[in-house]
Amino acid sequence: MNGTIISSRPASISLLRIFAMITMGYLVLGNVIAALVITLLYDGNLVEAVTFPADHPEIRNVILLAQGLASFVGLVLIPWYYLRVFEKKPLRIFFDKVPSGMWFAILSLTVIAFAVAISPVAEWNANAEFPAWAGGLGGYLKDMEKQAEVLVKLLTSNMSPAYFSCVFIVVAVIPGIGEELVFRGFVQTELVRAFKNPHIGIWLAAAFFSAFHMQFFGFFPRLLIGAMLGYLYFWSGNLWIPVIGHFLNNGLQVIGLYLYQLNIHKVDMESTESAPLAIVAVSVVATAGLLYYCKNNLPLLSKTTGDSTSQLQ
Repeated sequence: MNGTIISSRPASISLLRIFAMITMGYLVLGNVIAALVITLLYDGNLVEAVTFPADHPEIRNVILLAQGLASFVGLVLIPWYYLRVFEKKPLRIFFDKVPSGMWFAILSLTVIAFAVAISPVAEWNANAEFPAWAGGLGGYLKDMEKQAEVLVKLLTSNMSPAYFSCVFIVVAVIPGIGEELVFRGFVQTELVRAFKNPHIGIWLAAAFFSAFHMQFFGFFPRLLIGAMLGYLYFWSGNLWIPVIGHFLNNGLQVIGLYLYQLNIHKVDMESTESAPLAIVAVSVVATAGLLYYCKNNLPLLSKTTGDSTSQLQ
């Protein structure tokens, strides 16, 4: 059970630097790039279009491009630069072994079973109500969630094959690489090192990962997904594994949504309704079995070259 050590600095200092990188790289620079792209490429009433995107479908291509560029710069390019310049290490320390095709199949089954298994959590979280003492916080968060839903629906509706390919890259490929590099490769690694306890590091990194998306009504299922990806990384010591898992989780949803729009199947991928209890129970058992298999077989993909590894149990 390995994890790549990315810094010789004290873990607390390394974490502060990493969070500063996330803040400046994605939340600041990424959003600045997105705003510039939208401003330069959209020649309509920008304020109205951004405020009411559903009434301005012509802006969706620009928003998709801006989102893709922001994610690539903030979650891939800046972390690569940070690792290369400030830690003097190559990106390949995370990607020294490419998993076989068998692992694509195993991770696909795991991702699908896990999504069904946690569907009751997703339904509960989507319908959660804030207590009266929270004041208008609940309403504010719900309004934010509704605005995000409108934007997602705009970006993923009526997809042509070419547009579907672009959505797939922005939603599945870039986050699969970038978010795993940042939250598993960087944040989880340093949290495990800081607490000297893999479970604390994995769950804290999963919490940061979920909070990063700024969607409270999907926080807990995303937390569980982040923890699953965290354990897959910890067991394997190979970032390809959570990258593939993340890619499959997002990619299968995009593919499912596209096929639903083509009337090829009848499963609404945007629904937060829980699967029937019997199917959930079977999925929980299947997920447990698949994760047990992963825990016992993923160490075969552990690093054999590169920088030092931690052997935390």
